[in-house]
Amino acid sequence: MSSGDLVIPVFVNFVMGYILGSIPFAYLVTQGVAKVDIRSVGSGNVGGYNAYIVTQSKWTGLLVIVLDCLKGLVAVQASLWLYPDSYLSQCVALLGALGGHNYSIWLGFKGGRGLATAAGGMLLLGPSYAVVWSVAWLIVKTLKRDILTSNLVAILVTPPILWILPWSLTLALVSVRVESSTFLFFSCILSAVLLLSHLDALRDIWKGAKTNDSQSRSSTI
Repeated sequence: MSSGDLVIPVFVNFVMGYILGSIPFAYLVTQGVAKVDIRSVGSGNVGGYNAYIVTQSKWTGLLVIVLDCLKGLVAVQASLWLYPDSYLSQCVALLGALGGHNYSIWLGFKGGRGLATAAGGMLLLGPSYAVVWSVAWLIVKTLKRDILTSNLVAILVTPPILWILPWSLTLALVSVRVESSTFLFFSCILSAVLLLSHLDALRDIWKGAKTNDSQSRSSTI
């Protein structure tokens, strides 16, 4: 497929993914369950964890996570039906879904962090990414007991770990045809997109580290 032939598939898949991703399930579910605007309570994040915090219901949080996963899964599956031989188109569909989830047109271009949506899409594009991310997250969560730090560390370390792992092991969990270099490159792109959605958390962690450092310095004077 030439570069000119890619324009329409890329555009179609991104728009389709964005429309699917922009459905604000966390907002809709919390409105229905607790009659609150999730953007104005808790962390303000339009996602499963904040839905749980706002409603104090694990089932509500789990429902939102599943629905957000489905956005990524359906976007990639639809792309597979339309362009079964184009891994690029399928990746673009997932990136569109992440864009819609994180910057929903229905919520004034606000949204969530995209982790569940990314996981749903990667179930088809390469579950090995989700597996490595989950293992890294669980290890950091056990040590730090902080969700945002666990998110950030898992996002950062997943691509390097995938590069180190034997491709035969990674490929065992990939259900579509893709070259190793393409998959590994997309894993870096995906982590970069997820990291962008966590910039506010990264700033908070950095500020907290600086505050703790200042306090420890003052206590030794």
